[in-house]
Amino acid sequence: MLWPLPYVAVLLLLAAIAFAWWFSRRKITHTPVALMITRIGFPPNMRVSDPERALAMVELQDEIVIPYQHATLVIDFPLTHPAHIGVTSALPQGFTRGELVRMICDEYAHVYAAEEGTSLQEATIENRGERRERKRTDGAYGIWGHALEDLVLASARWVKQSNGDVRIELHVDAKPLPPATSR
Repeated sequence: MLWPLPYVAVLLLLAAIAFAWWFSRRKITHTPVALMITRIGFPPNMRVSDPERALAMVELQDEIVIPYQHATLVIDFPLTHPAHIGVTSALPQGFTRGELVRMICDEYAHVYAAEEGTSLQEATIENRGERRERKRTDGAYGIWGHALEDLVLASARWVKQSNGDVRIELHVDAKPLPPATSR
């Protein structure tokens, strides 16, 4: 015997409503995920040791590139123990490109100064011997391999983490300055 079509449709509708009610009563846990990751590129050969020259190289200095006022800057190259530095933008709208470059240069200078102040060894050119690389020092960060003047900022990447914190990670290369030539 065939059921009339309206009865089948009503039964299917009731079954769908019952399933939706049952499914809505279940507890579903959501795993928080990072909201977004954004990369900010910088011009080539932007040295972190010279903030004025670095700022002169930046186009669109007033553009907001990180739309959050508070963040954690992570400096991990060339450090044995990475530095995690809380930073705050001057603007409530977030960090501008120029402010970000200035802040990165300043914080790198602070990290190198802190290393010098907490290390029992000196990282002078005379202590390097025949090698160009900086020896690892025993200060707070354990800086190795490169002097501040060798570091070139390639890009920054910011991530809003699942807990709401904003983390700024840097891509820094080392390009030693050519030795000064005497005439």
